[in-house]
Amino acid sequence: MSLLQEFLFDPTDRKIPLDQPPLENLPQWGHWIETPEYMVAIVPPGHLEVNLRSPLNLIVTSFGLTQGVAAFDSDRLKPYQATPGGFDIVPQGSTYRSVEDASCFVVFGYSQAFLSRSVAEGETIELLPGQISKTHWGLSSAIAMQEFFENGQIGGEFYLESVVTAVLGQMIYRRSTLSHSFKRPPEFLEPKLLKSALDYIRSNVSQSFSLGDMATVIGFSPYHFARAFKATTGISPYRYVLQCRVELAQQLLQDQERSLAEVAIEAGFGNQSHMTTVFRQVLQTTPKQYRNNCQFTRDPIADEKFVRQPRS
Repeated sequence: MSLLQEFLFDPTDRKIPLDQPPLENLPQWGHWIETPEYMVAIVPPGHLEVNLRSPLNLIVTSFGLTQGVAAFDSDRLKPYQATPGGFDIVPQGSTYRSVEDASCFVVFGYSQAFLSRSVAEGETIELLPGQISKTHWGLSSAIAMQEFFENGQIGGEFYLESVVTAVLGQMIYRRSTLSHSFKRPPEFLEPKLLKSALDYIRSNVSQSFSLGDMATVIGFSPYHFARAFKATTGISPYRYVLQCRVELAQQLLQDQERSLAEVAIEAGFGNQSHMTTVFRQVLQTTPKQYRNNCQFTRDPIADEKFVRQPRS
């Protein structure tokens, strides 16, 4: 069962007065998707006045140029500019104050528990307030979230967790109390570890599981696991899971008694619509078209493997 919750807030005034105590909760602006441990919001462009003591670890990236004055965990406002691909970091418990004309921007918010578990270093870790200049992958992460919101959350919680973990890992490496000691992800997974990870995925492909679940199997942090898995296999864990689910769905579709909705659930997709979208991306066809084509190309002897046993 998905833990994602979606909210759409459309306030007429986006102003938290600077002459009052800072707000202790996140302002309800824009389009949100959240779980108990992290959230992502897309906030439309406009004039903002912010006075916030953050209840989460916040990482913000913009689609365009944002300008004004701002203060990271300080009362002194200074000239401020955020460029596409750059990041603002507001750690949990710290303050952020600003008056700015903002472009559309994405907010990633993380609980302290999620932050600590993402690195699994066995040490206390904190993000450091401030900015990171433009990176080649910063804007890509914002665009990925925009597409996730606009396309009906294709990929669900697993995809969202993969993106937010990757963003957080980069921030930890660049601007945290562990930046000087944070280990680079291993270049490759050892064969034994890779086999354990692949066996886990294949055994649970029809079930709901997270990036953290996969990483725990081999004793890695989610961030290190995702980076090492891609370095070893050439694809991300998320893409590999999709590939396995498509292969299982292809087998199940050869049983004409199963409905498309049943196949989607049994293959681990959230619903039939998600399965159809993935089939179009991976196979350039739909599940229904694939099934119809199978009727003309099946081997009668091989068919016996896919005949559903009578229900008792």
